[in-house]
Amino acid sequence: MDCIKLLSRVSALAAAMILVSCATPPPPAPEPAPVVYMPPGDPPPPDEWNIFPDPTTGQVDIYHKGDYVGAVTGKEPDSEDPPLPHPVQTH
Repeated sequence: MDCIKLLSRVSALAAAMILVSCATPPPPAPEPAPVVYMPPGDPPPPDEWNIFPDPTTGQVDIYHKGDYVGAVTGKEPDSEDPPLPHPVQTH
């Protein structure tokens, strides 16, 4: 008989826990994080340089503000680091 009493008390306790857990309201939802507005940064400077590499010769033609500046051919002296564009005759 003791087992039946213990079982009924455990069942009653489990039923009470289920009833209490369903009776309490859920916790309130957290508030959304504030949205931070970041204004856009300064626009990049206008594109003034145009570089046109020729994969067949390795020559790189360089233009600045639409004017031909020269080319880097790969035959510049080792003392030029980085190599400076120089006028090259085009065919």
